[in-house]
Amino acid sequence: MRRLSALALTVALTAAGCTSDGAPSDPESGPTVSPMELEPADPPAPFRAASRRGLDSSMVAQCSDLRGPARNSGLAVRFLMPTGYSAYDRNGATCDFTAAAFGTEFYVSFESQSTLKSEKERDLDPREDEGGDDSIGDISYAADVPVLGDHAGERLDYYCYCDGQELDYRTVQASGVRLTWITPHGQQARRKPAYDTVTSSMALVRSDRSTCHSRGRTALYRPPVPQTESIDFYSARCHLYLRPGRGSLHRYAEVELRPSVSLAERAERLRRNKHVASVRYEPGAALLRGRPADRLTWVVVREKPGPYQAPTGRWRGISLATPEVRVTWTARPHRWRSEADDARRFFDSVRVEPAPLP
Repeated sequence: MRRLSALALTVALTAAGCTSDGAPSDPESGPTVSPMELEPADPPAPFRAASRRGLDSSMVAQCSDLRGPARNSGLAVRFLMPTGYSAYDRNGATCDFTAAAFGTEFYVSFESQSTLKSEKERDLDPREDEGGDDSIGDISYAADVPVLGDHAGERLDYYCYCDGQELDYRTVQASGVRLTWITPHGQQARRKPAYDTVTSSMALVRSDRSTCHSRGRTALYRPPVPQTESIDFYSARCHLYLRPGRGSLHRYAEVELRPSVSLAERAERLRRNKHVASVRYEPGAALLRGRPADRLTWVVVREKPGPYQAPTGRWRGISLATPEVRVTWTARPHRWRSEADDARRFFDSVRVEPAPLP
């Protein structure tokens, strides 16, 4: 819901007739050049955080690029996650974080983008003070100002009555990293300490690792590319939707820190599931980063569509677990022949902090 409200502005502008070149297309009018074309911003380039304080803590968040090999940058954003916020989802080169308070979130993107100035002129200025739902106001823009610590870039502020919510947006951009900070209208000052924590610690590094936070601990792991479509975060685990994606509830990978249910208990629960067969629990039969780990394998069989239109078929799952972490990979049996090495690399990549990030 919070993520939807953050995108409401884009939806509204599209519905109002904005196209990718800023003008309605006419197939009979021939090629046209719009005076409102977006200006490309500087491409992403690695940079250090303005402040290193706290960057060896277990509350460091890191988001790696999930896009396929043709577009993957090999980069990741890294910053301190402020108190009261938690990871929400990740997709492509964007990661989203939310707080429990209504209308409070931020998201970070690190891909080739347009300048905030050109987006303001095309998308915001024509709609300022129109009134009604999705109305825009209090637009303020500055260039060449400190935005990510002492890294200079663009800053764009505006008010949006978005989808029935009164929200203040602040978007800053420098060196190919864009941070969009959203708060309820009039509460930016209250969230300034959290905003300063993120901006002063923001860095763009060469890495293919991401973080998973749960139960006061952090794991660093390598999301498999190109298999990972997106990642959702829950209080106890990080859930990776593996392609073909959300169309199946049984095709996924997971990292769970300090699992509350042992693998032996998980095995017993699976044996009671009428759709599960071939459950095999083997204590101490595997290694996870050189440590003895329990192993659990099972097969899900669905002869009829399941809840939420889950497809029919068979899926094989494997979990490895230590007291610190449980790691899971599932796939259809024929995929295991091509993905066994990918699953092994995923398992081996998981490292539980609080050791400082490299």
